[in-house]
Amino acid sequence: MEINVPQSFTVRPLGPAIGAEVLDLNLADGFSEDTLQAIDAALVKHEALLLHVPGLTPAQHLTLAQYFGEPEVHTFYPNLGEGFEQLTIIDSKLGDRADMWHHDESFLPSPPIVTMTQAQILPPCGGDTCWISMTTAYDALSDRMKQYLDGLSAWHDMNAPMTTALRHSAVTHERYLQVVNMARRHLHPMVRVHPVTGRKALYISPTYTTHIEGLVPAESDAILAFLHAHCQHIRFVHRHRWQVGDMMIWDNRSVIHHAILDYMPHQRRMHRASVFARDAHTSKDE
Repeated sequence: MEINVPQSFTVRPLGPAIGAEVLDLNLADGFSEDTLQAIDAALVKHEALLLHVPGLTPAQHLTLAQYFGEPEVHTFYPNLGEGFEQLTIIDSKLGDRADMWHHDESFLPSPPIVTMTQAQILPPCGGDTCWISMTTAYDALSDRMKQYLDGLSAWHDMNAPMTTALRHSAVTHERYLQVVNMARRHLHPMVRVHPVTGRKALYISPTYTTHIEGLVPAESDAILAFLHAHCQHIRFVHRHRWQVGDMMIWDNRSVIHHAILDYMPHQRRMHRASVFARDAHTSKDE
């Protein structure tokens, strides 16, 4: 895909499989339409995109999110308040963390298509985030495995990580029951076609994917174990060491991520926006 990059910035790849950074981006006058289109094109091509925007305002963050679709007002996490309810606060001091491989909210019928997170407060060391290109991971499968997966679907369930969190006393029984009673689970194809590029990507994660529909448990467990191990090979991964003001944008349709929890008891605070496709009316928690 050719990217028409405005003269105001350049795009530099960060790895052969996934990741690029936008250099020399000037937001003094906000986001122009050309700039938004170029960011969108770069994201589609590279799947995860780094912006160095320490001066980004909440209004600009929201403008960027709204370009991609309909920003989410999250069910559980706090937000920046009136006018910026779609900008979620992820703060380790509040017990919030995402230290597991996952697509954001894949247990919904129509999960977010794009997520963007900006670093606000960082620990003195640690706290990196990793992303995996599930597109490149799919491409590297054997033809026989691709044929095997064709037509299979798997269940994604919010209850699985919540049960683990309860066992580790990371959530209260009240919070656990609240989530379980929402019955947030959905069946998704294991291989999804990107609506823009037409490329295929695996759509599974060790966090939310519980089992493959129609397979006996032993077969399902074996196939998922193989695929999870395959996807986590270093050649499919981009790891980012944050600086305050950095924003990472990723394509939630074809990327899973993991925020490494290696910085406690220090604080790590991020501002996040997750974006639904505008026609995905079933995406929201209602």
